Amino acid sequence: MTTNEYGVLVAVGPDGIHDGALDLAGAEAVRRGTGVELVHVVHSLVSAPSSVEQMQSLDKTLTRVGREVLTDAADRLRARVEGRAPMTTEIISGPVAGTLAVRAADADLVVMERRETGRAERLLTMSVSTRVAAHTTTPVVIVPERWKHRYEEASLPVTVGVDRALDAPSQVENALAYARDAGRPLVVLHAAWLAEQYQDLGFRNSTRDVWRHDAERELELALAKVPDLDTVDVSVDVPWRRPVEALVGATKTSYLLVLSRRDEHPLGAHLGPMTRTVLRHAEGPVMVVGRT
Repeated sequence: MTTNEYGVLVAVGPDGIHDGALDLAGAEAVRRGTGVELVHVVHSLVSAPSSVEQMQSLDKTLTRVGREVLTDAADRLRARVEGRAPMTTEIISGPVAGTLAVRAADADLVVMERRETGRAERLLTMSVSTRVAAHTTTPVVIVPERWKHRYEEASLPVTVGVDRALDAPSQVENALAYARDAGRPLVVLHAAWLAEQYQDLGFRNSTRDVWRHDAERELELALAKVPDLDTVDVSVDVPWRRPVEALVGATKTSYLLVLSRRDEHPLGAHLGPMTRTVLRHAEGPVMVVGRT
């Protein structure tokens, strides 16, 4: 946890922000006992009008748009938290993803929205959210714009995706702490799968059920090394399914899906292709965290 009074950072785009992301941000702020900082980044232009008057006019227009979307978001969020969490707003100029990644360092949690727009715009939007998730050590939750918050459904679990049993301890601890603090059960999800082209060879001396049983047993042995695992109601789910399909499916039945960033990479690309695909198709919030 940071010492920042406003521990939840919410990115508000030029089109505003939908109810689901605000609901989640407000609930997180109240649960954590912290405030919410609503931030709008005015994107730095690659090229600018030649005259000073045009530059000043454009700057005023961009600032006005930012002020309007922040005012609207703050009013709606204020109605949700009902005085239980302080709130502030700020307009910043700079590259959107880079500026948000820098500001994220002072927060406990970043909330961003994935917009359902045209292909070109969606790719641009996703590049911002995934870049922020990749380039900060702060947990980032990406919320689909049409998702409706389900904080009242206490039985919905926190699900954490594990790619290899060997990595389970480092991938599970953050999700375990979140589930414990939120008072929710934890599902550890590891999809067992072998491409159809390899199944004849892979099942020559085995079967699908044996393959799944072995994967489940290996995962349970790895989880035995996780401290305080017994402080939460934990279940293991090892479906025979393509990993991306299993993870996207979990976003429909979970309060939150937790995925881990990759280990440090020289080029700074901390999100693997599977995580990026899940973020693009998820039907519920996905939290991207570091490994312990």
